[in-house]
Amino acid sequence: ADQERFDRLRTVEVKHGRIAMLAILGHLYTTAGNRWGGTYDLAGHKWEDLPTGLKAITTLPPEGVAQIVGFIGLIELGFGEIKTDLEGWCENRMDAQGWDDKKKDSKRAIELNNGRAAQM
Repeated sequence: ADQERFDRLRTVEVKHGRIAMLAILGHLYTTAGNRWGGTYDLAGHKWEDLPTGLKAITTLPPEGVAQIVGFIGLIELGFGEIKTDLEGWCENRMDAQGWDDKKKDSKRAIELNNGRAAQM
């Protein structure tokens, strides 16, 4: 059970690291002044009027935040269903690139460390 638990925790750590890395990219992108064009609801509120960072959540209506949380929950449920297929696909892609075990381990360590840094 110890190896099983470790594998589960490592999978969660990698997943959260990937999410954190995407969040950092999104934050940098919007802080640089980039926004989607148009409106984000039927009332006509514009994307460019949203503040950056965590302040954006406080300006959204509660229904919008609930939609975001619900969508994240659906993604989480879907990830549980495709986890094994996704891992196999990634492994096959690394093999197709001709990577040996040493290079695969190096790339995994780089991803893990970048994810940890993004979470901080």
